[in-house]
Amino acid sequence: MSELHPDQIYRIFDDYEGLQDGLADRVEDLNVPLTEVDAAGGMTRGNMQKGLSKSDGSWTREFGWKTLKGALKGTGLVLALIVDDERFAPIKAAMQQRKLRSRPSIAGSKRPAWLFTKKKAREMGKKRMLSMSPAQLIRHQRKAGKASAAARRRRQRETALEQMGTAA
Repeated sequence: MSELHPDQIYRIFDDYEGLQDGLADRVEDLNVPLTEVDAAGGMTRGNMQKGLSKSDGSWTREFGWKTLKGALKGTGLVLALIVDDERFAPIKAAMQQRKLRSRPSIAGSKRPAWLFTKKKAREMGKKRMLSMSPAQLIRHQRKAGKASAAARRRRQRETALEQMGTAA
């Protein structure tokens, strides 16, 4: 993404209504119908009209993450987060500081081994079976038997194909 320069700032807003006004003004500046913005943003026809409407009608909508992304794409705008220290100062003074140092989140972390073990899985399986009605239990056992037989046939087929491949 390119750097943001002050001369590129289109509108500054601090609430949802300001966002609506900014998007509406941009569409007006572009001099295109709202349906064109819908198409350019990859949205369903009518999304911009519903998102920009300020009426209390049941047909109006608010921008969600997907529709906001489409609205920004369709209008050629980007969303920039800017810290306003002057406005935030009284709020920051009232906030409590964190007692413990925050730890970075590890998105790709593996599930701890102690959390779910074979023994625990077996126990949970037994509990699940005990909570089933007789009809549910029969249906579950039949489904498991079919899956087991299908897996066995698949393994047999694979070994037969491997043996044919090595024999040739």
